[in-house]
Amino acid sequence: MRYNSRSVITAALAILAVSGRAGAALDEWAIGLKTGTLGIGGELTTDLLPNVNLRGSVQWLDFDFEAEFDDIDYDVDVEFLNPLLMIDWYPFSGGFRVSGGILFNGTDISLDATSAASIEIGGTTYYPDEIGTLRGESDFDDIAPYVGIGFHNPLSRNGHWGFTGDVGVAFIGSPNVNLRVTGPYADDPGLQADLAKEEARIEDDLDGIRFYPVLSATLYYRF
Repeated sequence: MRYNSRSVITAALAILAVSGRAGAALDEWAIGLKTGTLGIGGELTTDLLPNVNLRGSVQWLDFDFEAEFDDIDYDVDVEFLNPLLMIDWYPFSGGFRVSGGILFNGTDISLDATSAASIEIGGTTYYPDEIGTLRGESDFDDIAPYVGIGFHNPLSRNGHWGFTGDVGVAFIGSPNVNLRVTGPYADDPGLQADLAKEEARIEDDLDGIRFYPVLSATLYYRF
């Protein structure tokens, strides 16, 4: 993944240090099993201040599908591995919360297109023996702000087991697509220019997910 895991640890320790100076208790803890649009994983929650919790999670998801970009059929593989660090505020001292935090974005998207017929790249027609396989990757911003709302406090005194839910959005930025071919035309300047056009078109197609919906449900246990 592109981000350094030290960034996650440093951010968490900084929040804990500040909360400690503010007199936070850090004496209540809950763990959870989480699933949602970022995949499946685990979650850990502790108290910072009255009506304020610190929450961290890691979720993973890997899936593939077929998609068409600019009239070219691609096999697409998507892998999520995204730590999320949040502060939850309960403004009414109840179950409703407002959350803000940072998504350490480890999303990787790979593209693969092999055609037995000629295909058009950037407005120019190429034949299979010229380009071989068309391959590419797309990534997004390494660090993405997150905002959302949620329901239920895992540190409440209403039993040890329970469910929480979150609805939010991560601002992962516009995609950065890189394409290449494996055939003998791989270093051809004309093809490189056409690949740049194709990259821009795919980036336009993917630009709508720069605001990524984050929906999740968590089964938790409070110690």
